[in-house]
Amino acid sequence: MAMEIDEKYHSLLKEALGEYQYKLALELNALKGHALTERRKNLTQKQRLLEELLALLNS
Repeated sequence: MAMEIDEKYHSLLKEALGEYQYKLALELNALKGHALTERRKNLTQKQRLLEELLALLNS
């Protein structure tokens, strides 16, 4: 299912997603060296999905 987003929202979406990606990176960094918990797995999955979404917006 494809979703079209008006061009006027792209920069705001990229900025918001970038900030969320930074927040996730900080959380994951704090968990570095600890056991691979369910929380850490979920954060890693969210980070991957955000990267994919940003790539779609940039294409």
